[in-house]
Amino acid sequence: MLAVLDFFHHHAGQLLYPPHDVRTAFDNECWHWSEATTELQLEHGRYWQGDCSEFASYVLKCAGLWKWTTPGATSSHLQLLPDHYTNAKVADVGALVIFGPGGGHHEAIVHTPDRRYGNPTLDSHGRPGYDRVKLSDLAAEQTRMGYPGVRFLSIAHL
Repeated sequence: MLAVLDFFHHHAGQLLYPPHDVRTAFDNECWHWSEATTELQLEHGRYWQGDCSEFASYVLKCAGLWKWTTPGATSSHLQLLPDHYTNAKVADVGALVIFGPGGGHHEAIVHTPDRRYGNPTLDSHGRPGYDRVKLSDLAAEQTRMGYPGVRFLSIAHL
């Protein structure tokens, strides 16, 4: 998973976000690419497109963990991955991070755990490009936007 996350981070300028946050046929095409196809496309200067939940499920798919045939959405991830927790100190690489109440507003993925302070580094694709950001910073931003609250989804059972 870290190799996939680091590859995307390296190609941040080639990551597109669905226009007006509405998924397109290109999102679907990209999500169904193999990891090798994605690498080839980005290495040749082309683009990959998806929203935050498509990105998170795609990373898990590349790691051989996503057992569903579609990417789902933030709200469905809350149902598909029923082991939820709030203690950031136990969040491991690949744990999904949901911001906002109810069905959630944004989703990121843990890159680097922080067992000591509970402020892991997250990889986030919530706009064109790519952000590697501390949990506390992304949580503060989401709260300012009106989406308080952080939940983690365990991938341990996948």
